Amino acid sequence: MNKKISVVATNACGWPNLTKLKNGQVLCTYFNAPSHGLMKGDLICSISDRNGLNWRKRGMVAKHPKGGNRMHLAVGMANNGDLLCFSSGFYIKEEKFAGFSGHWLSRSTDRGKTWKEDSSPDVPKVIQSAIPFGRIISMGGKKLAYSSYCSKGSGKPSESWLVSSEDDGKSWNKISKFGSNDSNEATLCHFSDKRVLAAVRTHIDHHVKLCEFSLNNKKRWKEKGPLTLPMQHPADLTQLSDNCLLLTYGIRNRGLMGIGARLSIDAGKTWRPPWVIHQFGNEAKDIGYPSTTAVDKEGTLLTAFYTDYESTLKKKPNLYRVLSMRWSLKDWLHPTILGSISDGKQLKL
Repeated sequence: MNKKISVVATNACGWPNLTKLKNGQVLCTYFNAPSHGLMKGDLICSISDRNGLNWRKRGMVAKHPKGGNRMHLAVGMANNGDLLCFSSGFYIKEEKFAGFSGHWLSRSTDRGKTWKEDSSPDVPKVIQSAIPFGRIISMGGKKLAYSSYCSKGSGKPSESWLVSSEDDGKSWNKISKFGSNDSNEATLCHFSDKRVLAAVRTHIDHHVKLCEFSLNNKKRWKEKGPLTLPMQHPADLTQLSDNCLLLTYGIRNRGLMGIGARLSIDAGKTWRPPWVIHQFGNEAKDIGYPSTTAVDKEGTLLTAFYTDYESTLKKKPNLYRVLSMRWSLKDWLHPTILGSISDGKQLKL
């Protein structure tokens, strides 16, 4: 399979977040303004067909307050099938930051067509001024969790928390701090062996590290080491099987602006060498924030990201866009390709 690029939205900076629906369609939630957060704008969702193609606008997830925007997001599905989106944003004055516009929760009961906003969700006080990120994950029963962080400003460490609910998202009363104060923009993945993994963007040099939360070990977080080099961030974790885990992440190193990937076949304990699944071109300056979901059980994947320049698009490549890429993991597991990035032995999924 050759990878296929599709346009989800034009003139949108993005931070896209994919959610696979129960009927096989994929929902993409994103910020709809062509700015890195310093313009008024809303959170919008678009929906694809069951192949991850043919995007069309679906609904307004969170409408901006007067003088502000809704741009940060954590999205997922409750155990009862409702779609949930935590969001935050800035107040803007003359294209400059003028204040924090609050921590909201939007809920949809009709696959993203309509959303009900709650501007005062039941979250701990410290989270009310925090920024949500990544996926809202199910932890079994009526338990849900998402990550949120507070940035203390340039040169100062950030703080991150896991925020959890035990009533399917009605209230979010428990928090657990992780990342050793060098953390923000963390995405979560839950395993049946009572572990939660977090791929965490670090604050100092902006690499991604892995943190692990064990419910069997007095609910303590452990630092498991780096997953990427500096300026390669943030990341998404996609569980492909009981033990197979895919990491996708932005690469913002000059000379290579792209999307990278790594694979673990032992539930995150060890990781195969990285490879680059997409390059944007030398003119790209603002890219990344991949979100990945499996389209089928044969290794077909869908990765959404945003960019201010896309070399494969002939018509106006230098526009902000949210894009999706349909690609196959099997293309990267061919023995002749694998031999150049690993030990020459084909991976067993």
